[in-house]
Amino acid sequence: MLSLDALANWEMAVLASIRGASGSAAERDAQITRSGLYAEYPAIFGAYLELVRLAADPSTALEALKRVVFLAWWAFSVPSTDSGIAELPESSVREVMQLLESAIAGGRTDEELRSMLAWYHSRFGYVFEHFGPVRELDAFVADVPLSDVDALPQSRSFAGRGQLGVYWSTR
Repeated sequence: MLSLDALANWEMAVLASIRGASGSAAERDAQITRSGLYAEYPAIFGAYLELVRLAADPSTALEALKRVVFLAWWAFSVPSTDSGIAELPESSVREVMQLLESAIAGGRTDEELRSMLAWYHSRFGYVFEHFGPVRELDAFVADVPLSDVDALPQSRSFAGRGQLGVYWSTR
């Protein structure tokens, strides 16, 4: 089982290569496809999912959940030429949503995840309904002011957290 640090490093290497593609969206897509980089994210996603399921340390499992939920949401929010995520296995995305539902219902979350989920849900909640539904989500994020979410990048360190960290650091 890979560590959170190893997964973040893997993500950053893939993201650097994705950003190296140039030209129109179609040209970038062709370059990324030829390079095989689109095949990396299903494996990264699966490794995070394994950590959520099997990590002995609850804080590691929670961090892995944050990252895998972000990747599921991000895959449907931006073009694959920007994210590097062409396709994720539907059964795995559904499992992530079930694990998220279980974490919320079981109180195995924190305020950072709550704020993140409020943001994702407010921007593009489709993934939580289509692959869920995450029944507890609306109530879980209902009273999170988006001003709190806006302050998240200033109140947390996002270095070394893969694409989740890049997104929240530059949002």
